[in-house]
Amino acid sequence: MSTDSVKLLILRASPYAMRAILGLEAKGVKYELIEEDLSAQSQLWLESNPVYKKIPVLLHGGKAIPESLFIVLYVDEAWPERAAFFPKDPYARAMTHFWGDFIDKKSGFTQLDAKPFFNGTGIGYADIFLAPLAAWLRLFVELAGIRAPTAEEAPKLHKFFNAIREHPATKVAFPDPDELLSYVTMAA
Repeated sequence: MSTDSVKLLILRASPYAMRAILGLEAKGVKYELIEEDLSAQSQLWLESNPVYKKIPVLLHGGKAIPESLFIVLYVDEAWPERAAFFPKDPYARAMTHFWGDFIDKKSGFTQLDAKPFFNGTGIGYADIFLAPLAAWLRLFVELAGIRAPTAEEAPKLHKFFNAIREHPATKVAFPDPDELLSYVTMAA
């Protein structure tokens, strides 16, 4: 599929934007990143997602795909010749959807440690949903006082966070931790 008209409208610090960027990066899709200003929604932003008026929004071939969940699904299907986000086995595929939904809605550290994320061969759908937590965890601990589990309490989760932070796709998808901290403290 053509990649010459792929644009992604984002708010840089958003974990949802991180998901969309990570999906595009993991597939190796070339795209133009358009950073939006939360205080002054552009006409392109408003026209691209007239229902919810939220970002991220992926623009491809004149069509707008809103919300990170749908963007990641679209990217996986639009570029099927590249590493798939889902396994072929129907049960494994269903469980991948389950974990993506669980992460999106609940994100319980204890339950997440039981799931072996990021098998090292490629980034999957559930990995894309969990990865932004690796970027935001420091802020949750420092600013919100949330107690994160130790490496002894959640060894698989810590292993995932360490591995995903080193993946080349997250180098683009994740803002610098100090940049993220600065954004959050400015927005508060």
